[in-house]
Amino acid sequence: MVSAVYHRLRAVLLLLASSVPVAAEPPQRIVSLNLCTDQMLMLLVEPARIASVSFLAQQADSSVMYKEAAALKPNYGGAEEVFVLHPDLVLAGTYTARATVSILERLGQRVEQFEPATTLADIRAQLLRLGDLVEERPRAEALVAAFDDQVQQLDKPQHRPLAAFYFANSYTTGRGTLPSAVLEAAGLRNLGSELGLEQTAALPLEVLLTAKPDLVVKGRTYDRPALAQEIFVHPALAYLDARSEEAVVPDTYMVCGTPHVLRAVERLVDIRRGLAPAVPQPVATRFHSGAMTVR
Repeated sequence: MVSAVYHRLRAVLLLLASSVPVAAEPPQRIVSLNLCTDQMLMLLVEPARIASVSFLAQQADSSVMYKEAAALKPNYGGAEEVFVLHPDLVLAGTYTARATVSILERLGQRVEQFEPATTLADIRAQLLRLGDLVEERPRAEALVAAFDDQVQQLDKPQHRPLAAFYFANSYTTGRGTLPSAVLEAAGLRNLGSELGLEQTAALPLEVLLTAKPDLVVKGRTYDRPALAQEIFVHPALAYLDARSEEAVVPDTYMVCGTPHVLRAVERLVDIRRGLAPAVPQPVATRFHSGAMTVR
């Protein structure tokens, strides 16, 4: 009788014990397939917990944190090379390595995808989300607090000069882009946005000249001559540079939504302060899908 009661009681205790949730260990073998998740991950966790980052993270012309990434194992976005690393968390962008993500998910791997950041608010939200995923919420909150503090210290001019990004192949950025958010944070108006452009779009040199921006911001230049940058030696653009100001802001500061975007913001703030006082002028043209309308 006593033996039967004992076994019954033991079975109940084992059942109760099995129903008590056990805290899972934070991810210890994290693989990142995307340049932007690479950099957020390196900001939040120790190198020992990072099984691999994308090969782009180790390239100086792509990554702000290429030195930190140099000691980590690179990957090239292949499902096989990721799977054999036995990751407990895989990070990816929504537009990169889609086939790899699909295969890994079908194999039962935990994959978390991140949208590209297009605003400063996105940077805050994504840092906090990743902080939760890797169980480093306090560190993520500290990064966000420091980021917000720096943003709050930026001066807000009464009159904002008109600025234009001008990249290789005559491309610029309009509304809904991180570079546009960078310009606004620096106290500048974005020509692309005022022309009605969305995302990244071609900006004919004639339209740029007509708008007469106070500042032309260029991305990185190539080490060797390239057809994509022929526009930069056009005499008309040389004239525009002479009548305004020219700035070069490395693409690496703005390609990803991390606190490093503030380097670009601070650089542009310094340049803006050196410009002549700006009086707001309406942009004379609106550019739509390859057509220009004089207003």
